[in-house]
Amino acid sequence: MQVNQPSELPAGLVVFSADGTAQFGWRNPETGAFYAEDDGHCIVDAVAGVPWRAGSMH
Repeated sequence: MQVNQPSELPAGLVVFSADGTAQFGWRNPETGAFYAEDDGHCIVDAVAGVPWRAGSMH
């Protein structure tokens, strides 16, 4: 594996909620709302999302 190659996998988000919890998710580009990766529910108390990229997918 070459370290400097761009990843072909899409970037995901680690979404932080107001209560301090974090979960993997994504953001709707039209509404700006955050959604949970595990069950697709809207994270209504989201305060931030940090992008991350995986080196592999299972």
